[in-house]
Amino acid sequence: MSRRVFCALPLIAAGTPSRAEPERTAPVWPRRPVRLVTRPADGVRNDAMARTLAAALSRRWRQPVLVDYRPGGDGTASVETFLAAHDDHALLLGSTGVWTTLHLTHDNLPFDPERDLVPLAPVVQDYIAIAVAPALGLATLGEVIDAAHRNPGKLTWSSSLHAPYLAFLAFLKAVQAEFRFAPCRNPLGAAADLAEGRVDLAFLTLPPTIGATQPGRIRLVAVTSTERAPSALDVPTVVEAGFPALAMQSGYSLFGPRDMPVPLRARIADDVAAAVRDPVVAQRLALMGYRPQLGSPAAFQALLQRERAHWSELAHASYATTAAQ
Repeated sequence: MSRRVFCALPLIAAGTPSRAEPERTAPVWPRRPVRLVTRPADGVRNDAMARTLAAALSRRWRQPVLVDYRPGGDGTASVETFLAAHDDHALLLGSTGVWTTLHLTHDNLPFDPERDLVPLAPVVQDYIAIAVAPALGLATLGEVIDAAHRNPGKLTWSSSLHAPYLAFLAFLKAVQAEFRFAPCRNPLGAAADLAEGRVDLAFLTLPPTIGATQPGRIRLVAVTSTERAPSALDVPTVVEAGFPALAMQSGYSLFGPRDMPVPLRARIADDVAAAVRDPVVAQRLALMGYRPQLGSPAAFQALLQRERAHWSELAHASYATTAAQ
């Protein structure tokens, strides 16, 4: 071996990255307790889901994961609290609507969800039911629409100001039906409004409605997912009811701050997936009426971008039609 080649070998070795180098340079996280900011939307069920996720992540991270509940039905307060923290140990657990539709239902949001929130991972799929007041004597979604045609502007409907609101506006336009809108305070309150006849139809997260249906206080006519909900297998989907335009997904997901490093995003997404795949955790979530969801940060963000574009197009078409009238 020549002297020139021999002397060059140490330089080549020094310039070649070691397989162990990524482990040495990877950030140590979490270094202290993690704060999980969310909203108590529909009673104890959402609280239990957040606490179940927090406990599972705490076991993996060997640090406490503390749930910080912030009131506010549409999630605005929890997002503001999360962003104001400026803390790399704070995460946001919220509905996908905070990223895809919140900007469409508020004129002056103090933040930009697309810019300020980084989608990390889906956590659970939720189910939305379309329910009607029993006093109407209507058993199917088709019968509800027929009743609206016979009584234009007489029936009332309620929902949160997220995807269900935008979807039903577009749906009413498509079927040429008129309803009067009554904003939804919260799912439990909307179920009571139905039972007491203050509204005729409502979009509700499914599990809180199950107990209300037992004594016949409200009637479920459809779920908005493309497959039947495990906790209400006798309730048809909107596709089966003949109205596929109303099909939509709902769920809770994890978001981080926009400056979160990409490797850390992937690490958290992997840990969330492992947590909800755990048989004990998955069973607990199923008993609450949720279905665990899986997905990488890139795949999840691509899905949300498609959803955001879809709802934006739908909202602009609906608002344009309303303005023209």
